[in-house]
Amino acid sequence: MKVKVLLFGNSDACNQLRMYLRDDEILVVGNISNENQVLDEINRSSPDIILVADTSPMALRACNQIYLLRPRSIPVIITENQDAELLQKIVQTGVHHILSSRIDSMELISELKAIYSNEINRIMSLESTGVGSSKSRVVLVFGPKDGVGKTTLAVNLAIKLAQNKNRVALLDYNMQFGDVAAYMGILSKDTIVELLQEQANPNVDTIRQFLALHVSGVNVLPAPFNPEDGKIVSAYQAEQIIAALRVYYDYVIVDSSAGFDDITAGCMECASTILLVSGSDVPALRNTKKSLAIMRVLTEPEKIKLVVSRQMDNSVKNSDISRVLGVPVWRTIPEESKLAMDAANQGNPIASALTRSKIVKEISKMVQEMDGKDLSAEVDDKAKKGFDIRKVIRRK
Repeated sequence: MKVKVLLFGNSDACNQLRMYLRDDEILVVGNISNENQVLDEINRSSPDIILVADTSPMALRACNQIYLLRPRSIPVIITENQDAELLQKIVQTGVHHILSSRIDSMELISELKAIYSNEINRIMSLESTGVGSSKSRVVLVFGPKDGVGKTTLAVNLAIKLAQNKNRVALLDYNMQFGDVAAYMGILSKDTIVELLQEQANPNVDTIRQFLALHVSGVNVLPAPFNPEDGKIVSAYQAEQIIAALRVYYDYVIVDSSAGFDDITAGCMECASTILLVSGSDVPALRNTKKSLAIMRVLTEPEKIKLVVSRQMDNSVKNSDISRVLGVPVWRTIPEESKLAMDAANQGNPIASALTRSKIVKEISKMVQEMDGKDLSAEVDDKAKKGFDIRKVIRRK
């Protein structure tokens, strides 16, 4: 089986590397110089290794995206610059393999084969032990302003996914005023700040030590206690936490801050799905339209799903919302403000306490579509056929 290599850099450097890689077990699948197109090229050619001959800031940013979004393709940087500061920046992108440009052809081929063999064995080991997740979906819950039900959706979505037998991590990335822990009744002395004080670039084992466990099975990383402490969290660190957790968890749910900042922009790039939460009143829809214009620049539009919250009988119709915003309404969250407020005040999420509420039923439909399974429907079906429901639940 040949090792497929994609060359990434200017045309002269790629042509030189192509000459070096003449081997029966190496297949050069292409070369690319545009940092903005490298992910699309990976999707097209499915390389095992991306050999990078460019260490510009844009190229390193692309390497970070490869590490986060295309974990099966291994970025390897080849450079003549051995400056310690540059090497540190390279490692921070997630690239673990750096080769000297002074390497000869035989050594380069040997190194690439060894890197491929080691990385493939590592990935297969993770999958065979059940540590790696076959889903590994990152869901960002975003709203242009506070008060649209963003946190309510993030919390209850995480709980319903956990009830569907998924491993779920919920990250509160509203660094100044995050209240996911309060919504879930979690009292924890550890937040993202304590995690990063322990280890600036934490791995999954370190991160999991700082996650609070909710009774639903959701693991939660709370926001900082003090708004000013959130300044110590960089966008790079926020993305690295997501990248580390997605190796273990089926779903990583991120409750972002309202509006746009560096952390939210980074999360939009690495998210599998973005739930854009909007109110159904005209001022909220205007803010949502402005946000959509920005989001289309920051990320792929097809990842965005519009969720309209607090919809009442006299609200603007979905057809009118879709026409004005230019995107379809994916789901609507019914108006049950008293139930939601009581749940938040008591630290007892609706999905845990009030399973028959309209909000929970709608979120359950979201989970069914996202996750491809509906355990509650299966239990109801067996009940109709005369099965003992308690045995069904115990067996699952």
